[in-house]
Formats: sequence, structure tokens, C-alpha cells
Amino acid sequence: MKMILKIARMELQKMFYSPIAWLVLIVFAVMSGLSFIGPVENLVINREIGYPTPNITASVLGGGLGFFSDISRRIYLFLPLLTMGLLSKEFSSGSIKLLYSSPISNRQIVFGKFLSMMIFGFVMILILFLQSLYCFYAIKDYDFPLVATGLLGLYLLICTYAAIGLFMSSLTSYQIVAALGSFATFFVLEQIGRMWQSIEFVRDIAYWLSMSGRAISFFDGLICSEDMLYFILVSGLFILFTIFRLKGIREKSPKYVSFTRYAGTFLIVALIGYVSTIPSLMKYYDSTRTNLNTLTPNSQKIISKLKGKVIITTYVNIFDKNSQYNGLPQMINMDMERYKQYRRFKPDIKMKYKYYYDLPVQEDLLKGYNIRYKGMSQEQVLEKLCNIHGVNKDRFKPGRDYLGEIDLKSELNRFVRKIETEDGKLSYLRLYDYDSYKFPYESQNTAAFKKLVMELPMVGFVKGHGERDMDDFGSRGYLYLTKEKPFRWSLINNGFDFTECELSKPVDKKIDILLIAEAKTMFSEQEIQNLNDYINRGGNLIIACDRNRQKIMNPLVEGFGVKFMPGQLVEHNKGYTKDLVTGEFTEEGQKLAYPFEWIVKAKACVTMPGTVAISYKDKGEFKYIPVLVSDTVKDIAELDSIGSWNELQTTNFIDDVAKYNPEEGEALGAFTTALALTRKVGEKDQKIMILGDADCLSNEELSRYSKVRANIKAQNFGMAMGMFFWLSDNEVPIDVRRPSPPDDEIYTKESALPFLNTLYKIIIPTLLGLAFLLIWLRRRGR
Repeated sequence: MKMILKIARMELQKMFYSPIAWLVLIVFAVMSGLSFIGPVENLVINREIGYPTPNITASVLGGGLGFFSDISRRIYLFLPLLTMGLLSKEFSSGSIKLLYSSPISNRQIVFGKFLSMMIFGFVMILILFLQSLYCFYAIKDYDFPLVATGLLGLYLLICTYAAIGLFMSSLTSYQIVAALGSFATFFVLEQIGRMWQSIEFVRDIAYWLSMSGRAISFFDGLICSEDMLYFILVSGLFILFTIFRLKGIREKSPKYVSFTRYAGTFLIVALIGYVSTIPSLMKYYDSTRTNLNTLTPNSQKIISKLKGKVIITTYVNIFDKNSQYNGLPQMINMDMERYKQYRRFKPDIKMKYKYYYDLPVQEDLLKGYNIRYKGMSQEQVLEKLCNIHGVNKDRFKPGRDYLGEIDLKSELNRFVRKIETEDGKLSYLRLYDYDSYKFPYESQNTAAFKKLVMELPMVGFVKGHGERDMDDFGSRGYLYLTKEKPFRWSLINNGFDFTECELSKPVDKKIDILLIAEAKTMFSEQEIQNLNDYINRGGNLIIACDRNRQKIMNPLVEGFGVKFMPGQLVEHNKGYTKDLVTGEFTEEGQKLAYPFEWIVKAKACVTMPGTVAISYKDKGEFKYIPVLVSDTVKDIAELDSIGSWNELQTTNFIDDVAKYNPEEGEALGAFTTALALTRKVGEKDQKIMILGDADCLSNEELSRYSKVRANIKAQNFGMAMGMFFWLSDNEVPIDVRRPSPPDDEIYTKESALPFLNTLYKIIIPTLLGLAFLLIWLRRRGR
């Protein structure tokens, strides 16, 4: 060990007595200063503008666009300049012969030189630490464990680069060749994870060897045993290769002996690497204060209830535009990463992939397909796409070949996952349109798993009187709310089951939530009795009225002391007809469900075109909670620009202009447009939601977040999810909220940015330059 330390000290002396090491440190300090100041400036400016600044430590220093991630993409530029001369200089100068003639082993030479690079790497990390140290002062509740984990990831990356550079230096006496070899190896290890991914035999080996993204988990605050072992194993592999190289030169071993050493070592490292990827053997440590890299407690609880093996089979249609970028064989390992958090808590989740081709079912996609591939057979299209994507067409079967295991047509011939347990229970996961992130969030993933371990709420849609239809894809239909599989927020994607029923017979006991939306004809006494029987047994209920339906819908709610008022509400919304009402949450109403609170925080509303007002008298049996109200006005003089009233005369809001006429009995003020009722029925908390508008849950309004109205920020899908979350007794959609990270404030003012720029871009590099000059002058003086 003494000899290893002595060699390391001598190597460091050579480095720091030469300008190369100091030049590297100075340039590295400038580059890291630029990388550090950028995120800080953006954050300070956003804070000054008034944008929220959550989770500041991670956004400034962590992965993504953070400081550590940016450094990791550039640090490979510096290491070859230092490692290129570690051994090649010994060869070119002949000093290697002196080492060979002294009582020093190959192992001591290699470890001594590698130790010098580890110490130099630590100096580089120290520079980064001193830069990030500023955040202790600048950020409220600075998340230091996350920063320490990120620095560890960078240090492991530097050591791995150093081991590779050391080996390259042992292959040649030309330092430039050694540097170029290091760059080439870095490039190969960065890109190899994207190579040969369609070949099953080499896919996992190439993906494991890839260095791309290995340190990202560290930057995000997660230490995974697989990534930790990767850096150790790859570093160890190249260190051993270097020892074998020196041994081969020193002993002049036969080629087959050298090959056996290299191949045997590589196979042992590959075997250990393979074992490290086995989910049941992988260990994790989430260093973030709020466990941002770990499944929420609700998800962990559900996963813990899964018994036996769980198989996730992904069906990929090459004719589906989403599948062409997300599900093809070369994307399998990247796709499996999406379920790494779940396999952390359920290691025996198995993932399979099956490939098919079939025509799109959705009309717009089918039309696009026919235009692009006009005159071509399906087999010709398959061959063309397989050639484009570099996959074997023999992998793909006609969609009909899978009829025995899944109905792909009902899944619109799209990318779909089937989750199956050993006892045959099934649930499905899909890709979504209408938002930028196609894949399920944790809430949708966990809802699918929850469906395998318990019976989830059944929603019954009443029909028989012209009610809104859950199969209707028109603007007034409820397909988006229920069955629209490519829509993230539909009930089918968030754990609910649903059925249709008629009130001509008693409501099935399997129904947990009953929905009656805008009936157009009167209910019979028997139907009302069957409804009351359901209510009396404690069933949860949604009743949604609409303009001109008060006479039909009032008999359904009068037993609660509730009435849909005559006329309809009108409201001032600039640029829109007055029958568009924007429902705002009351302080008490937003507390019913966390999605309601999110809508309020986002300063959004619920659009209710054509809503009627709701009045009620407290009968003492229920607790009444106004959830949504229309605009209020404090002064009658302001009525031309704000405020709402109950309009009794105007019905044509396109050609006529509604005006407030108190003489005609029109009332002014903030009216209730959504009312919640609760009471105790036995051991059950009964919950009822009454809406003055059925359109707020329609396809048109639920899709409005992708077809925005100017000046109106609506989140009707949040209203729908919050309402069903409350009615399902908080079962689904899954609550995956996390504690808000406390580091949500930065103390740096915009006026301090010039000083910080000067400090990190000029002063610190200048101090390093002065240190080099001082050492160089002292050395000359000696």
C-alpha cells in the first residue's frame, strides 16, 4: 500500500507541477461556473416575474436541466487530457523500464496511477461542492442529501472515465492516440445502449454496458445498487485490463493466454452485472427529503397486496403511430424502466412484448393511414415500416391471431398493456392522446394494479329517458367521462367500472354510484320509488340538470329539500355569450377532494354552459355544502362587466342580449351551481352531488384543456375526477400526492446576479490560476 501511495503522490506532483492539470482545473471551473449560474439566473428571474418555484434544490442542481446533469454531459472532455500520459508517457520516455527493473508490481503501478486520478477527481468534485455550497445560503431548507448523492454520482463517473483513460494510455506510446482512444471509448459506452436493441441475444448486454443516463438517478437523489455496481465494475474491468496489458508486455505471454485473461474477466464482470439487474437483488436509497423517487405510500400499499407473479404483456401495433416510437423491440429496455419503481416493491413482475399489425380503428387515424399508404396491402405496409425501423417483420402477427387472449379491436388497435395475475384477474393500461406525456402517471398505473386486488366502485348510468349516453362521442355525450380509452382522465383509465341501468326496476346492489344526467321525459312513480329505495339504503348519487329540464329533474331532488330554479344563470365572460357560466369553488367545497384544491391553486374554474341555479332548504337530515358558485357583484354599477343573475326571459343568447330585469323577478348574486349532500346511513357515509348543468361533464367541456377558450382557464376533468374521488370514498382515482418539498424559496435577488457571475466565472478561476503561478514560481526558485 505504501508503494501505491508513493506512486500516486509522484503522479500528482507531476500533474500539478505542469500546466496541464491547472489548465484543466481552470477551464473546468469556468465551465462549471457557467453551468451553475444559468439555472440560478432562470430561477431568480422566474421568481421576480411571480412564477412558483417548487423543489428548488433539484431544479437548480439535480437532473434534467440542472447543474449536475449539465456537468455530466461535458466532463468527459477533461479526463483524456489528464489520463493520456499516465502510461504512454512512460513508454515514450523509456521510464517504464526503470519501473519494471524496480521491485514494483504491475498492480502497484496501475493502482498508484489510478489513485492519483481519484484524488484529482476529488479536487474537481470539491470545486463543484464549493459552487453548490452557495445554495446553503440562497435556498430555503436546502436539500443537502440530494446534493451529496448527485456529487457521488459525478465522482463515480469521473473515476470510471479515469479507469478507461488509464487503459487507453497503456495501449500506446503516443499521448494523442491515447486521448483519442479514450474519447472513442466514451462515445461507444454512451451510445451502445441504443445499438443492437432489436437483437434479443445482445440487447440486455449492450443496454447494461451503456453509460448513458447511469448517473441521472444519482442527480435525482436515488442510489440504486445496479448503477453503483456498474461504475465499480466498469472501473474495475478497465483497471484489470490495464494490469493485463502491462503483464503481457513484461512477460511476453502467448496471445491465447492474453485473450483468455481479457475474455474471462469480461465474462465475470458481465455475469456480476447481470446478477445486479435482477429486481429481487436490487437495493435502493432515496435521499430526497420527500422521497420523490419512490412510489407513494398508497401505491406501495396496493403493490404489497399483489400475490404471486404478475405478468404485464404489451401489445404493439406497428401501424399505430404511438407504437412506432414507444414499443418497438429496440425500445424494450427503455420501456421496462417505466416500471422499475413498481418492480422495486414487487420484483416478480414480468414484462412481455407481443407485436402485431392491424388497421387503426379511430376514424381520423384510419383516414391518415389510407392517405399515406394508398394502394398498398397491409403486408406491403408492414414490410415498409419494418425496413424503416430496422426490425424483423417475422415478429409481427395479424391482430386476429391474438383473439384468444385479448380483444385488440376494442382497444382501438393501439398500444395496450394487459396486466394479469396468477388467478386470472385482468386490467389494462394504455397510451393517451390530448397531452404531451403519453404514458400513464402513477395514479393510472396504480389504479390498474388496484383493480387486481379489490373490487373497485361501479358507476351506474341511468337510461330510458333520453339521459346523456356514455357511448355518445358527440359534443354533449359522456364518452370522454367514461369509455374514451385514449383520454387520461376517463373513468375506465382511473379504476372505475360502469354499467347502464333503468329505474323501472330496483337498482342493482353492485352499483356504488348512480348517475342521472339531464333526463328529457318524466319519471314514473315506480321509477322514483326505486330511486328513493337506492337513496334510502345509502347509495351515492349524481344528479345533473340542465336548462329547460327543471320540471323533469325536480321530482328527483325535492326529497332532499333541493330545487332547480326556473330560468338559467347568466354571467359576464368577455368574448363569450352570457350563458357560459364559470363555476368557482367555495372554501368549504374545495376541501371535499384534493383535485378541487388543485383547481383552485391553478386559479382555474369549471365551465358550465347553460347551467341552472340550485336552491335548498335544510331539512336537518343532510349536511349541505355548496361546491360551485357563479360570479358575484358587490355593486349594481359593476354589472356591465362582472356578476351573474338568474335570467328568466332571454333564451337565444346569440341574437339577443340578456339584461338584468329585477322587475321580472330576476335575482342577482352568486348562485350555487353544484351542491354536495352528506349524511350517515348506518356505518356508511352517503354522498350526493347535485349539478345545475350536465354539460360540465360532456365531451366538449372535458376536452377543453386541449382546446382552450381565451381568457378562461377551465379544468372540468379535474372537477370530474375530484367528484368521483369523493363519491368513491377516496378509493379511486388513486391519491398519489406527496408532501410539497419545503425548498420553495430562493433568497438571491436579481441585483446579486452580476456579483455571482463575476465570482464563479472570473474570481474562482483566477484564484486557481494564481495558485498555479505560485507553485510554478516556487518550483523555479528551487
